Amino acid sequence: MSCKNYSIKNFIDATTYLDSFINYEKKVFFPYAKTLKLQRVKCLLDALNIDYKKLKCIHLAGTKGKGSTATFCAYLLSSGGYKIGLYTSPHFFDFRERIQVLRETRNQSTKTRKKIKKCLIPKNEVVGILKEMQPQLEKLRFTRKLGKLSFFEVYTALAFKYFLKENLDFVVLETGLGGELDATNVVNPLVSIITHIGYDHTDKLGNTLSEIAAQKAGIIKKNVEVISAPQKPPVLKVFKEKSRKLKSKLFVFGKDFKISNTNLHSDGSVFDFHFGDNELKNLRVSLKGKYQLENASLALTSMFILREKGILDGNIKFKEAISNSFIEGRFEILKNNPLIIVDIAHNQSSFTVLRENLDIYYPSKKIILVFAASEDKDIRNMIKRINYQHIILTRFNNPRTREPLQIQQICKLKNALIANDVKSAIALAKSLYKHNSLILVSGSLFLVSEAKELLQSPEGRKTRDEGR
Repeated sequence: MSCKNYSIKNFIDATTYLDSFINYEKKVFFPYAKTLKLQRVKCLLDALNIDYKKLKCIHLAGTKGKGSTATFCAYLLSSGGYKIGLYTSPHFFDFRERIQVLRETRNQSTKTRKKIKKCLIPKNEVVGILKEMQPQLEKLRFTRKLGKLSFFEVYTALAFKYFLKENLDFVVLETGLGGELDATNVVNPLVSIITHIGYDHTDKLGNTLSEIAAQKAGIIKKNVEVISAPQKPPVLKVFKEKSRKLKSKLFVFGKDFKISNTNLHSDGSVFDFHFGDNELKNLRVSLKGKYQLENASLALTSMFILREKGILDGNIKFKEAISNSFIEGRFEILKNNPLIIVDIAHNQSSFTVLRENLDIYYPSKKIILVFAASEDKDIRNMIKRINYQHIILTRFNNPRTREPLQIQQICKLKNALIANDVKSAIALAKSLYKHNSLILVSGSLFLVSEAKELLQSPEGRKTRDEGR
């Protein structure tokens, strides 16, 4: 559409306008290194007079665990009385999920703190900010030198402008893809966090762990502390070399900070945390899986580092914040009868963790796997990690989806069942369900999003929509 004189009057107009920018999240293959340009993002932010250097950020990159770790960070900071911006991607139902503000609400009569409230960017703010930005967006929509502005770049600018307007204390910022060239990488953070690195987006980030790690290590900045999840030797080598070069102190899980006395339960996991002379006992995580304890420890370490630097002066409620942290789609039980679990695992590493969770929490259940994936995923190594009784292949409503018949042929799944859409796939899974079964929906966030929309109760939708 022609957007030069496009009038943004309401939220639908704003959504249509945002969708007019090229969206690489809906494209499978594109020349990553040539397409993403930080110079373009900086020019955009400068043209929009967005002083992003004023944002006090925690910056995260990684293959898996970014969203959970970012959520832990946001809840921890909010529990200290701070007003926090949280920027994540992609989203489940509404693109405004990517831009949230968290703060503790107070009981006005007693002035005591209550629960942490999460609010999506209001629709009227999206409309107002886009209207204000539109003239400059059109000037920079395409230039010969810098190429095309993307949806993610425009949305990042929108987020930064909103966060500055909200006068936040801190922002927790998750990279979209990679690290080095990601639009969020214009910031100079207070601390950097790199979660587990594994094989994903290999056509864009590299075919080896070292190449992928080099892209993720792009968020490491001079004299800024770096916190890393446990990594394989080639990855750790890259991080150590980059940190040494930039004089950035590197803290690695298992060496510089640790967890102990871990107990995994169906209703939550308990662990102790250790970092130098700092120790926290009997922390409880409601998110399932041992890897969530590692994610929580990354966030906890960042809090102690910021405290030691004199940046934090609030009274962080460590136990309460870690316990209350929740993020959708991470080994999430949607229904108990039939038992349906959704998980956004979408690469080899996350499917390995998914298998571990199944072994821990449901070792005797017969798995009915509803599977769909994007075209650029290593579907063979994903599927073979799940010991399923039945597998139902389907597709989701996104251009990146791989057709179920292609999955069947590539993975040589002669006994696989085929469903043309998510609704049919879930109905088929339910028809196969028995008392000792478990329906697992996994392979893509897009798949899980559609499944949740179909299966979530009206009460669940109401909870999800709070603050919108």
